[in-house]
Amino acid sequence: MEPMTRTTADGTAFALLPPHDGGRAATLLLFAIADTDSLATEPYCRLGRLLHARGWNVVSLDLPCHGADRRKGEPAELLGWAARILRGEDIVAAFRRRVDAVVDHLVATGLADPSRMAAAGTSRGGFMAFHAAAGNPRIRAVAAFSPVTDLAALSEFAVLQNNPLVRRLALVQAADTLFGRTAWITIGDADERVGTDKAVAFANALTAANKARGLEGGITLRVLSTPGHQSFPQWHDEAAEWFARLPFFMDTRTTIEESKP
Repeated sequence: MEPMTRTTADGTAFALLPPHDGGRAATLLLFAIADTDSLATEPYCRLGRLLHARGWNVVSLDLPCHGADRRKGEPAELLGWAARILRGEDIVAAFRRRVDAVVDHLVATGLADPSRMAAAGTSRGGFMAFHAAAGNPRIRAVAAFSPVTDLAALSEFAVLQNNPLVRRLALVQAADTLFGRTAWITIGDADERVGTDKAVAFANALTAANKARGLEGGITLRVLSTPGHQSFPQWHDEAAEWFARLPFFMDTRTTIEESKP
């Protein structure tokens, strides 16, 4: 199954697995690397393909400095993130604007049910999945596999650990904005690449944000005995079942007629 590429009216590019016939469907925004690669490369694509088989839309965008988002002459991938932040660019704000454009497009064109949207990602993709949800309340649930939760933990940001923008973009700073969302986080107990302790601190911050508003539950943190920085197929299988059991995703599709006010 080959991903398709599309562009919104404002020129924002995205990729998606072939849409199903019928009405509006539950929609997963899946992030890992470049848009089509996130939908076609194991293990990053596994969750998306499992949910697509259940009738979901599955969509991806290039992460900053990946794919077509990489600018001529700049470093690729995470080194590019560091270079942009060093110049004072808020890579998260720019990414959120692209996500919002794609979400609006999917809803306007009748593909996505705006009440049943989720995000997921692996490593740096998990970081952006949570930030996308923090910026768009339509995204009701997030799953992340070995997520980056604080850029300062990454070797690419060794000289930027005290940079104000790096500190502001740590996911613990977004916990209050994410209150009420449902979250699933899986990470190994010795992940020195992204910092297991930082993922635990973020999950605790999400729980605290919910409790402060009288909300109980909703946050699942799984710290498993696994070596290094990894994402296993079983984690994606379990996350697919988790998504499918969430009450607001139980019925993946409504007809366009039913969804009209």
